[in-house]
Amino acid sequence: MKNFKNAYVRLLSLFNYPYISKELLKDIKGPILLHISDTPVDIYSYIYRIVDILKPQYIIHTGDMADNIKLEIYKNRIDCYFKGIKRFIERLEKNEFTKIYYVLGNHDDYKTVSQLTKKGTILEDDTLTINGCNISVSHYYKDNSYNNIDFNLYGHSFEPAHYNENGTIGLNGLLNINIIDLSDKRVFHLEYPVNTNVSRGMKLKRIGL
Repeated sequence: MKNFKNAYVRLLSLFNYPYISKELLKDIKGPILLHISDTPVDIYSYIYRIVDILKPQYIIHTGDMADNIKLEIYKNRIDCYFKGIKRFIERLEKNEFTKIYYVLGNHDDYKTVSQLTKKGTILEDDTLTINGCNISVSHYYKDNSYNNIDFNLYGHSFEPAHYNENGTIGLNGLLNINIIDLSDKRVFHLEYPVNTNVSRGMKLKRIGL
């Protein structure tokens, strides 16, 4: 049964449709925080569908909003980057009741993001307090286990993976789409679409691009 479910989830993701279990939809109380990171443009529709289903009150993107473009390496692709994240930002900000934070990564451009966003907050490294939870956000992993931090959100590299140490839950947005129920601090993980890492150009672990 588990193998069948895994095959079904992978099949859905091939068509950019997420699998969100009935149990998750039933159990989650909210407010909901959605954490994503290092997103290639070809998975945008997948993320839109998750947002439409879950209707999160908060979205935190921990950097590299159009990861396949690799803007830090290919600076001449700035027009492609602009076109890609323009529709991404417009769609994410469509819901007026969702608070959005953009934590810029090494493949992001501050000027472009600030020009396009109408309601998002642009950050680098910061600590937010949301619904009574202290949340550290950064594109790169930082050890915040001893700083009274409830959640440490990051991306960029496959390591470190998710962890729970000294009262801090670390969530790697490169590995999964992370859903936090802020009412009780429970965490749910959704898979990215099949071949997302290929689009990222990150097929080998321990490589951060």
